[in-house]
Amino acid sequence: MTTEIALTAESPEVDQAMQWLMRLPQLPPNDLPVAEEIERVVGVMCKPCDATWCMARVAALLSPYYDKDTPPAVRKMEAEDWLEELKVYPQWAIERAVRWWKSADNKDRRKKPLEGDIADRCKVEMRGINAVPSLVERRRSGTYYDKQDARSERCTPDRAAEIMAQAGFTPKRFGHH
Repeated sequence: MTTEIALTAESPEVDQAMQWLMRLPQLPPNDLPVAEEIERVVGVMCKPCDATWCMARVAALLSPYYDKDTPPAVRKMEAEDWLEELKVYPQWAIERAVRWWKSADNKDRRKKPLEGDIADRCKVEMRGINAVPSLVERRRSGTYYDKQDARSERCTPDRAAEIMAQAGFTPKRFGHH
């Protein structure tokens, strides 16, 4: 019997999996793992949170903002609204989003967060995990565009001046009036 555990913000597997997934689109097609392995890891990383855990996490996040006279039924409704917004995100992403909200890195940390604030940060924390399988498949099929693969000519100073003039831009020169 296999017991499945929820990945938490502190789980080293989260950072390891994220690093592995983000490197995949850069690998040569012959070095890519099989699609099933990629989908398995993405599935584990994107497993939605437990509803009870999510509502408890939201209650902990919002507790400093509660009016002590708010009826428990109203708090439950608020938690359900939050659950509706966050239920698609994994526990580890929600934990990281909440910790970011409360951190010095967030200029709005003194404001009461809204559901969308934490959901937006969950998207940042997940950094496009859901897109990795299609990126890898495009890499495998040769239809992936990598800007490092594209060789572009260097723009000459004369050409740059021409482009700026066409755009109506005249750069100021130091010492010239």
